[in-house]
Amino acid sequence: EAFEAKQASMFVALDKLFALHNAMLLESRVIKAFFIYFLSIFVIYMFTSTKQTYTIRPKLYTGLCITLALEVASLRFVNDAEHRAWIINLVRSLFAVLASAQLLHAAFTYRDYEMLNHEILLGLVDKVNNMHSKREISWEEDTESELDWNSWIDTDLTDDEDNLADPDYKIPPQIKVNPGFTSSMAKRLYNLRPR
Repeated sequence: EAFEAKQASMFVALDKLFALHNAMLLESRVIKAFFIYFLSIFVIYMFTSTKQTYTIRPKLYTGLCITLALEVASLRFVNDAEHRAWIINLVRSLFAVLASAQLLHAAFTYRDYEMLNHEILLGLVDKVNNMHSKREISWEEDTESELDWNSWIDTDLTDDEDNLADPDYKIPPQIKVNPGFTSSMAKRLYNLRPR
């Protein structure tokens, strides 16, 4: 009976020791998982820092959080070490494949809408310039055939002073009376000497 009691107490002690050992292994694996996922966050950030792939970053981070949650859940609730390792490897591999596929899809199907808009605008500018040049050529041909510019200038315009002046412009009375008014006004307004 004493032997059985000692044996039972030894088994209880061994069970406590195995439980402590498993708890330490669990904590070390969780710490290792957090370290791996921290590095994964950095790698995802570096891969999605380009203009082509930055839109996929939130999806990859969400997938990484789900993968971490599944890994921690398998560490907590699966007792068999081999089965646990298989689940962890499966979850990590599945995430890596899906993340790579999404990243490659985002990179190869990216369209730079600013560049496309710029190309469309350049095409429109070329079309408008071509239309203007065709219109100017056709207008010049029409006007040259219809009008003789030299005869129009000689007959319609004379060299009188009245024709050269603007009929709507009226000279202010200060300038008519005092011709030195403008030079003194200019000196006052535009004094550019350093003070």
